[in-house]
Amino acid sequence: MVLWGKIGVQVVESATKLFEKSKRSLVGDGSYAGFVKAAFAQVPDAQRVSGEGEDWGYLIYVQTAGSVQRRIADILPGDVIAFWDAKLKGHKGLHTYSQTVGAGENSPLVGVVSEVESKKSKVRVWQANQHVGQQTVENVSYRLEDLKSGVVKVRYPSFVLLSPDSMFALHCPGVPCHGSLSLYRFH
Repeated sequence: MVLWGKIGVQVVESATKLFEKSKRSLVGDGSYAGFVKAAFAQVPDAQRVSGEGEDWGYLIYVQTAGSVQRRIADILPGDVIAFWDAKLKGHKGLHTYSQTVGAGENSPLVGVVSEVESKKSKVRVWQANQHVGQQTVENVSYRLEDLKSGVVKVRYPSFVLLSPDSMFALHCPGVPCHGSLSLYRFH
């Protein structure tokens, strides 16, 4: 179904525009979830979300510490990624690094995937910037194989399909659609 490719591209384009806007003003309410909600608000077919991370869409990837618990599809640009108390430790070039994200807050770090390097298990994420005095959206790289503790979940956004015959909305929030409709993802 071409619709997913269209929505994924639109979510990435929306996040990119919000990044440019963030040089001049605050995006959303300044929170991680506020940024993702603002990105979704500009995409006509994306399902509007209300929560902080559990209703962003269909769960396609879960990683706890170093082991992948669930992987039903590839991570693609436009997917929503969330980190809960994630500690990453690894090497960047010749240097070691240690990073903690999504910790200390009541809600996870949530962002929009902008790029994926599957061979390196690396994702680039548009996310709200919580540092005072800097632009309010940043593009950060995370290497999922460097996750030592915590949880990472990736979801593809829910969307609304309108049936041309009956003009009713079909919502597929967290479960695959049954019958003749399926959720297909194209690169």
